Amino acid sequence: MKRIYTILLIASTLFFFACQEEESLAGGATGYLRLTVNEDMSTNSRADVPEGYKPEQIAVQIVNAEGETVEETEDWRLWQDESIELPVGTYTIKASSNGWDGQAAGFDIPYYTGSKEVTIAADKEVNETITCTLANVKVTVNFDKALLTKVRSVAATVDNDEVPNDGTPAVYSLAFDTEETRSGYFPVTKLFASITVVNKDGDSHSMRKELTDAEGNPVKARDHFTLNIKESGQVTDDGGISVSVDPTTHEYSYTFYVSTKPTTGVTTTTGAWDNLVYLKAENLSLGSGVSAEGIKFQYREAVSSQSRVSEADDEGWIDVKTTEKDGVYTAFISGLTADTEYEYRLVNVDEVEIQGAKSIKTAAAPAEGEATQEQLENAGFENWYDNVEGTLFKTHTWYATSQTEFNNGTYKWDTSNPGSGSFGFNPTTQSTDVKYGGSSAAMLETQYAVIKLAAASLYYGRFNGLVGTNGAKIDFGQPFTSRPIAFKGWYQYKPVAIDYVGGNQPANTVSKGDMDLCSIFIILSKGTYQVDNTKTETLLTAQNIWNNDQFIAYGELPVDQCVNTNGEWKEFNIPLQYKESQFGEQPTHLIIVCSSSKYGDYFTGGKGSTLYVDDFSLVYEGTPSIWKNK
Repeated sequence: MKRIYTILLIASTLFFFACQEEESLAGGATGYLRLTVNEDMSTNSRADVPEGYKPEQIAVQIVNAEGETVEETEDWRLWQDESIELPVGTYTIKASSNGWDGQAAGFDIPYYTGSKEVTIAADKEVNETITCTLANVKVTVNFDKALLTKVRSVAATVDNDEVPNDGTPAVYSLAFDTEETRSGYFPVTKLFASITVVNKDGDSHSMRKELTDAEGNPVKARDHFTLNIKESGQVTDDGGISVSVDPTTHEYSYTFYVSTKPTTGVTTTTGAWDNLVYLKAENLSLGSGVSAEGIKFQYREAVSSQSRVSEADDEGWIDVKTTEKDGVYTAFISGLTADTEYEYRLVNVDEVEIQGAKSIKTAAAPAEGEATQEQLENAGFENWYDNVEGTLFKTHTWYATSQTEFNNGTYKWDTSNPGSGSFGFNPTTQSTDVKYGGSSAAMLETQYAVIKLAAASLYYGRFNGLVGTNGAKIDFGQPFTSRPIAFKGWYQYKPVAIDYVGGNQPANTVSKGDMDLCSIFIILSKGTYQVDNTKTETLLTAQNIWNNDQFIAYGELPVDQCVNTNGEWKEFNIPLQYKESQFGEQPTHLIIVCSSSKYGDYFTGGKGSTLYVDDFSLVYEGTPSIWKNK
């Protein structure tokens, strides 16, 4: 409903009475102002109007250039047939709803205001127009009749409380029930709409949405929001809300789709690859009469691009093998099409929805020419290069790569040798005698490099430099965008008793005299990661990996397998465990680390502990594992 107040200011439109040369009492020339108000006002209910508010009245003030009010009236109609004599000068004419400043929320209490500058000149006729416009925000709520027949109750509240239910009431709040047909008016502030529906079984469901303009900006004066409350067969990812905007009239229509089914307070976690989706549901609180038997996920390709589907459209759902443990339901959907929108839901054995349909979209397929199942460079450790430096005192540093790749800087595997090789030690070298397949393997031997224990290492990354004589910096990770599910290979380990123990070592690890342990682990990362082993907080421990959002997935050789293999080659198969919260994120780098002494970063180990590794590979077929931190 619109109201427009128009004040027509007509300066000197009648006549200047007798003599235009006549001076005012102040001794200066004068002009005249005649006011006419044209109003377009529809009839409104006046319930809940503040005391003293007179919506049929427009108050007017005439303010001179010094800010003084020289004339005023509570009702423009008192001046309707009069001309107002004013000294020559510039004035501001202010008009507003009488008896009301608009600084509260209420039904049918709009506040209009307008102003304009006018110049009164001697012997001149001036015509000006002021348009009073709505200075607050209008909200109208419509409840769909079809919905009302299927629920016990439904209601809407509009308020300015950014954090509801914290015990502090909102400054501005209006409750709209199904009998309310009036529009509400609010001062210009952030506004939020909350919709609550109670179905026939007494289950309550709610959703909440900030009201914004088309660009997502908070409300402004003259905005009119229409909230349409309708029934839906599903709840979408945006809370069951669709928005349409008519920018020409500043009218915004929000449609809230609410479910009438006895659903629950279930919490879901999802993640999507280009061909696979992970689903988890927990915190189930079933509505009355809803069975917990046979709860499972179902999915289908999205019926359409609309935000919802008809409740009667219940076809095409495919059951998904769902695992339950301690009230948590998980499932993987494989064989999907990249860059495609799907729907999923949770139902019980009776096909009653525990959670209404929600949408999820698979990731885009790899770009043309981009590897989808990348493998490791020199995974059989056949290629080695002995980089000899120095003239009089030659040092050797072995690299698991070819001379060409070393020279052009494209090699992937690096070692701890650059730090210890300068002292004449080679912890990591080629082994042609002990190998699993091919002509060679990698041999990692813990040694004592003059002043520090040097645990041999072989890793995907790059040696960054020494930190004095106390340690080294290593940039872990090489470019990699695939998503393997496991890391396989062969190893042989010959540990000795630990004879060197460094400082800052965590409790409950190993002590002097204990048998040494080896280490093999893999990480999918978003970028390279620098370890400075003089700073223990940077070390790649399982807990540090879990707490760092840079890392997406992790796997390591179990401690009970990091022991003596008694001269035999053992196969390892390390599952890559993906973090639930980052399952759908794309890795950019791969980190693999092998060490002859597990706690070598703390300069702890046994001199002579030797680890051989050979024939590495990455596995892509099968179902990925989810990392649940212990």
